[in-house]
Amino acid sequence: TLSSSSAASDVYKRQLLMIRAMIAAAKADGRVDASERAAIADQLDAAGLSAEERDFVLVDFDRPLSPEALARDARDPMLRARLYAAAFAGAGEITPPERAWLDALAQALKLDKAAAAAIEERLS
Repeated sequence: TLSSSSAASDVYKRQLLMIRAMIAAAKADGRVDASERAAIADQLDAAGLSAEERDFVLVDFDRPLSPEALARDARDPMLRARLYAAAFAGAGEITPPERAWLDALAQALKLDKAAAAAIEERLS
């Protein structure tokens, strides 16, 4: 049906957004280490992307999205929280540049410090 197709499309878009957030957070310090790469690869595999879709996402390794660009596509509060969680998970061990990037993402997503800290604590 059209509505189930539309729902599937929304889920797909959200999955892509989460993966792109993971890549951007991982790249915030200028490099992606092995654990960050593994976490991203796991998400790519779980998303069931075609080769073309995977290539589209992997372009973000060369030019990751800014926190503001990611936040523009996260309209509801639950998606904003999930997006922040994905970025935090993608960053692995948080370096100072990654911390600054995550803080900028939280601000762009309109998450207060307590909400961002709660998300991080749940994932740690």
